[in-house]
Amino acid sequence: MKNTILLAACAALLATSPALAHGPHEHGAARLNVAVDGTTVSIDLESPLANALPFEHTPSTPAQREAVQNMAATLHRADKIFILSVAAQCRLKKVTLQSAALPADLLSVGTSQQPAKLEYADHAGHAAEDAHADLDASFIFECAKPDALNGMDVALFSSWPALHELRVQILSPTGQHAAELNAKAHTLKW
Repeated sequence: MKNTILLAACAALLATSPALAHGPHEHGAARLNVAVDGTTVSIDLESPLANALPFEHTPSTPAQREAVQNMAATLHRADKIFILSVAAQCRLKKVTLQSAALPADLLSVGTSQQPAKLEYADHAGHAAEDAHADLDASFIFECAKPDALNGMDVALFSSWPALHELRVQILSPTGQHAAELNAKAHTLKW
């Protein structure tokens, strides 16, 4: 419940921040909300599919299906994307992927080695023909030594070359923070 409140506060901050509220669907840009609460780090990513894939519709070819599976496999290894301090001893516990354009069976491929609990939402029937589709991804980490948490490196830019800007809202024990990350400046501190 506490995490839900923190993430809702992050979303409200993002919506009201004129520097960060550039619209709901902007290719090359994505939003990241980070909430640090005790031993839990909750991360929500909102991005146009075009940042992760060369298309924004339900995959119709084997190559497109494979591209979705590769993207999903990368996101299921979130501990390689959101790199928290080794001293904090954080472990990925849960991954949730949702997209109106992507079938759940493709989002779950390549996860057999992932120890985290995974959830998927299949909304493909609702917006399969939309010209612009988004990806919503949530990640939950549990940290054995949260006092060692003071930031993280975000390695998403190397996996998603079409992503140029990541607008970040952070709620942590040190307060509320906002940041903009890119391929050259990809480290958050709190």
